[in-house]
Amino acid sequence: MTTYDDRTEEAIECGGRFILTAFRPCTEVTFKASYIVASDIKCDGKVTALFDLVVLGDIEAAELEVNGRFVCLGKCEVSGSIIVQYDIWANDVRAANIETHDGIVAQAIDSDTIVADGRIVVGRILAVGRLAKSEKNILCGETAYGAGKVAANTIITGEPLDLDDGEEAVISPRIYIPSAIQSQPASASAVATEPAGLISHGETEYAPLGDLKGYLDFLTSAAYEDETKAKFARWASVLGEAETVCRSGIRKYTNVAMVIWLAEIAGSEYFRNWDKIDHLFDAFESHFKGMIQRDRNGIGCAIRSYSEWLEALAVLSRYGALIDGTVYSVAFELVVSNLGLKAKFVSERLDEKGWEAHAE
Repeated sequence: MTTYDDRTEEAIECGGRFILTAFRPCTEVTFKASYIVASDIKCDGKVTALFDLVVLGDIEAAELEVNGRFVCLGKCEVSGSIIVQYDIWANDVRAANIETHDGIVAQAIDSDTIVADGRIVVGRILAVGRLAKSEKNILCGETAYGAGKVAANTIITGEPLDLDDGEEAVISPRIYIPSAIQSQPASASAVATEPAGLISHGETEYAPLGDLKGYLDFLTSAAYEDETKAKFARWASVLGEAETVCRSGIRKYTNVAMVIWLAEIAGSEYFRNWDKIDHLFDAFESHFKGMIQRDRNGIGCAIRSYSEWLEALAVLSRYGALIDGTVYSVAFELVVSNLGLKAKFVSERLDEKGWEAHAE
């Protein structure tokens, strides 16, 4: 058996990892440190890595077991099983069985059985003989084909499934979305039921844990339109900042725009039964009510672009009733002041001329 560790002479240490420029073919090999192999690996038996293993070329072995992260930029062909503790990043993976306690990202996968605790993301084709199962989502740039079945919370394919049993091969999905079909005009009823499924999934899987990031990642992966993806990304940024502020101390926070964005999220159907969102909104609303009483001039409203300014006005119009009256007044005044106007002047002109005075 061949062993590579932190004392191997031909290995070059770099940033806590070891680089091996040439791998000698063998019957069995163990890597006892994190290794980057800058060549192909050919092993008649088992390849074992106690930490991370990165292969810049192809790998060919009877079995592969990695206790860290596994990355292969070439083709990975294993006649037996691949077992990885963390995530797998690969180009083309072929094995009898694949198991990981994290996710898989690959251009192509061909295996009899695939089990992942995280996502299975395939750029092209997922070929499955018996079962491909993810505890999260399965996403295929093209499709999944073969005699096997697939199971995940959400399954999204670029083309309709090409499994022998058709859509009946999807054995435990909450949602299956064939993107090629959905990109065509859909009936109103089909469109209406889709958000309901996403919301229900969020309330059962993510809300009890308060997992805002996981839920928004899930919503982003299921979204078709760039505008919707951008909205979920903006919400993720807002909520990330809100959580950070609450942890580090909210007392010195002065940007009332946070209340505007949280009102939009709290009023959205996607978060209608989330206690964590309600708590965040209440915390910032209460904070700014107190600031108004102490030092109203210390409050600001960070608006970074014209599109964000329009978005803030739209949110105030649609969800303003959720915000305390005094906080709403200050927020509206600061948003309008970006035009160099006073809120009272704008309101009076609109009341005088009407909202539709200049509508075509």
